[in-house]
Amino acid sequence: MMTKIKCILLFSLAAILLTCGKADQQDISTTDADSFVSDSLQKFISYSSNAVLGETVYVPVYSHIYQQNRSRTFNLTTTLSIRNTDLNAPIIIKKVYYYDSDGNLVHRYLDEPQTIDPLSSTSFVIEEEDLRGGVGANYLVLWEAEHNVNQPIFEAVMISTAQNQGISFVSVGRIIDALSRTSE
Repeated sequence: MMTKIKCILLFSLAAILLTCGKADQQDISTTDADSFVSDSLQKFISYSSNAVLGETVYVPVYSHIYQQNRSRTFNLTTTLSIRNTDLNAPIIIKKVYYYDSDGNLVHRYLDEPQTIDPLSSTSFVIEEEDLRGGVGANYLVLWEAEHNVNQPIFEAVMISTAQNQGISFVSVGRIIDALSRTSE
């Protein structure tokens, strides 16, 4: 009997929470979003020593990994994700290079610089069949901004599913050269 009452109470509580949540949900216009950023978040955000004008970022990736021994591999699709974490300023991706395990340039992305607006992202994909990079592949990303900005996020997601097996993992970029770390 007590279990039945607990279930009814939990169900009632869940229904109330869902109803309240739906009442609060609404589409946010661009003006509302700008107001939210400026009113709620801006007071907590300051550009400290983490603010930068640009960097060269190394992102380790894998076109495949070894399975059981060096003669068996598991091919992976790789997605490089670049996320602008700044609320106010765009960043400019100047170059994206893909290198193999031996340090040889495999592919140059971007014919011209690409702007990433505040809180936006972009991605670059290496298909599962493309094994040119090897187990020690990497991206080098060069980016800049006109003013000091919050550091962007550089992550690579590797994933594959085959014959009832699946694998996925993330690799985080590492700064190997910074243009400036001085605050304005």
